[in-house]
Amino acid sequence: MKMWEISLDKEVFPLSLQPVMWIEGGSKEVTSKQSNQNVTVTLQIRSQKDKGFSQKVVYGIHEILFIQLEVENIGSEEVSHVIVSHMIRDYFAYIPNTLQTNKGTGEFLFQLVRWRIDELLSGEKAQLTCQVKASRIQIPSSISLRATYTFQQKGRLYGPLQTKEVMLIQ
Repeated sequence: MKMWEISLDKEVFPLSLQPVMWIEGGSKEVTSKQSNQNVTVTLQIRSQKDKGFSQKVVYGIHEILFIQLEVENIGSEEVSHVIVSHMIRDYFAYIPNTLQTNKGTGEFLFQLVRWRIDELLSGEKAQLTCQVKASRIQIPSSISLRATYTFQQKGRLYGPLQTKEVMLIQ
């Protein structure tokens, strides 16, 4: 699998990125080819009764869940135009005015959380949190969630990439 990248020193650049997804934690062969990836994005979740965020949560109907996205620049140079998107599943309702971030601009559009960060320095981390409520009675016994992201470095666009899977278990 190959990560898409383009040169941004032109005004117009047609590019279709939809067919390609890199999933962190993939096979060793793919991981070694992606050594130029300098940004990590993690999606984690917790229930009201949990103290810390994790990749797996057991929850009940009408329970409030906390979602956290974290972006970290693990490279030695600045990255820019980081865009992270996470689709809130139909089984959950976003709780208004709970979206908070310590860097960049976060917004909630219908069921989509979109987060834009203009620049992220080497070693810098940024976080976005929001709350959702399990609002439907007929929710599957397990649901997997992921976030998708892109970023630029040295005039090249990387992505779309995907976070590791988070599991919600009812």
